[in-house]
Parts: sequence; C-alpha cells; structure tokens
Amino acid sequence: MLRLAQIDDADAIGRFQTRAWEQAYRGLVADEYLDVTTWRVRAARWRHRIASGERAVWLAEVDGAAVGVASTAPTSKDRPDLPALELASIYVDAAWHGRGVASSLLDHAIGASPAHLGVFDANARAQRFYAKHGFVATGDVQVDADTGLGETRWVRGGSD
Repeated sequence: MLRLAQIDDADAIGRFQTRAWEQAYRGLVADEYLDVTTWRVRAARWRHRIASGERAVWLAEVDGAAVGVASTAPTSKDRPDLPALELASIYVDAAWHGRGVASSLLDHAIGASPAHLGVFDANARAQRFYAKHGFVATGDVQVDADTGLGETRWVRGGSD
C-alpha cells in the first residue's frame, strides 16, 4: 500500500531509513557516519519535514511495515535552472528491490513531472534506476556535506 505519510509515521520512517542506509550504503559511506546517525535523529528530521510541509512524503507498506519511502520538495528559488520539483529521497528495503516498489514510489511522488535529484556517484544501482525513468546526469557535481561522498545532479525534463 502506498500513501502519504503522517506525522505519526515519523518513527517508523526513521527506523526504516536507518535500515535502508545500512543496506545500501555500508561500504560506501563512512562507517562512523552510519554508526552515529540513529533512527531517533532521522525520525526527528522526518517529523519536522512532514509537520512543516517542507516535504511531501510517500510511504510504501506491506502488512503495516515500511518497505519504501520517497519525498519531494520544491526546488530552491536560487536554482531557476532546475525543474521546480526535487525528488529529495527515495529508499526501498533491499528485500523489495526489483519488485516495482521504487517505480511505484517514483510515480506517486512525481508522476510525469520534470524533476531533479542528487545521486551518489558510487551508487550505480540508483543511476541505472533513474536512467531507466528518463533522468539524465548533468555536469552539476558536488560533495554531500553529511557523508563526504561525491554526487551528481540528475534531471528529467527541463526547468518549469
């Protein structure tokens, strides 16, 4: 089941994101970062994002357990060169990879709208997924402030 997340979902999303990061990024992201970023820290961020309306958050559940989450945010006003919608996050439990959860989350979160996101350069799986869904890597590169990993901006469609 896919639905918009509510404030009461923040703890479950924080726990889920912690598990998803362990699955996807252990070995890519420094162990020190993964070891100190607790689910409670993440849950507090999600609670704020949902309560403030800073992000629209979609939650995929099976038998009441989170198996995926996606969120969108308006693009920063200082980036008029990008589409107005940012896919801020999308995570799927490893047990559900290849089963359509990520595609369903993407469809619910952004539909056919032009959008952009940052993808870790070391995340080849994500790069293949976004390319399959019409996103193209740009020359816009940066270092993620939290993890220290390089990431590249990917865009689908033009700026609005």
